[in-house]
Amino acid sequence: MGRLFLVEFDQTNPEVTFYCCRVCQAHIALSQDCVARMEAIKQGFFLNAVNLVHNELRQVESEIPMEDVHCVKCNKPLGWGYIQWMGPPVVPMFLLMLDGLLFWNGELSQNADQLLPPVENQEG
Repeated sequence: MGRLFLVEFDQTNPEVTFYCCRVCQAHIALSQDCVARMEAIKQGFFLNAVNLVHNELRQVESEIPMEDVHCVKCNKPLGWGYIQWMGPPVVPMFLLMLDGLLFWNGELSQNADQLLPPVENQEG
């Protein structure tokens, strides 16, 4: 069996925040790549993700092909990847289950599904 090569983000820089697998702490996505969080269903849309294995291509009602994605290190199911197919181009995107992720805030890890919603500017 070959050696596993993982992408790792810079944990020594407090400005780098990211999501990682809750089971094995493999780095999954930078926080800046999270474009939407749906707290009610504990899922988030990400424009980019690393250290994922893609498999089981399937069609859904929207006719956009998607693949199940798993952590490359521990094989925990983490969500789905929407992929490009014949027809109009689709922006590659990942729908990841937040209850399978931790969030590194530059100092410590916390459960991604229990993060407080972003604070909006109350001025003006």
